[in-house]
Amino acid sequence: MDISIGSAHNRLSALLKLVEKEPVTITRHGKAVGVLISTEEYEKLRQVRAYLQMVNLSHELREGDLTANEIYRTSRQELEEK
Repeated sequence: MDISIGSAHNRLSALLKLVEKEPVTITRHGKAVGVLISTEEYEKLRQVRAYLQMVNLSHELREGDLTANEIYRTSRQELEEK
């Protein structure tokens, strides 16, 4: 569903009920500027993002010269200094 900012402002309560079933795209002058999604969908997206960050970190670590032990010692030292 697409809705203008003005209409979204006037119908926010109804839209919050609707996003439990489907995302709502907010438009300005016919161009999408945002999306309302349910909290469940938001949590799924956060989990996917966190997973992708871990995969990227894993790839970076494989390409680097550091060993797991060196990373552990450095991390431990940084935590103890705080």
